[in-house]
Amino acid sequence: MTGTAASIDTRGSGFAVLPAGVNLMSAASGAWVDLGLSLALPAPGTYHLDAVVRGNIGRMSTGENAFIAARLWDVTAGAVVPASEAIVVQIAEFPEGAATALQWNGSAAISVEYAAISPRTVRLEAARTDISGTTEVAGIGSGALQQTTLRYARVA
Repeated sequence: MTGTAASIDTRGSGFAVLPAGVNLMSAASGAWVDLGLSLALPAPGTYHLDAVVRGNIGRMSTGENAFIAARLWDVTAGAVVPASEAIVVQIAEFPEGAATALQWNGSAAISVEYAAISPRTVRLEAARTDISGTTEVAGIGSGALQQTTLRYARVA
């Protein structure tokens, strides 16, 4: 390929939507689940990777503390994309005297810059982790109210 830097197209982008929800209850606590949502980074370069992840967790036993986390996984390299792990939703129930208190925490965005040394496939994964108690419902959703998505934009 010849040309000046100004005439070489270094940009590109991709976008994917999770077509249906994924139940995380069939996997063991702490096990990462391939959500079936991935993108191919077509060439070496620097990419901005974004994921929006919708999660749900609930129906827990007394004293429950559990969360769902998501991350980006570089399938080609067999490694986690650095700094891509985030808590999607967390719930903790603990006694406060005669009452029970619930604590919820949520984060649904992953945004990282990633340098690929060759073409790569990056996928979105999630894991449910029970710290204490037993979660009865946990999953990653995608639908009309909020889609779970994965996007890349090549920046260099």
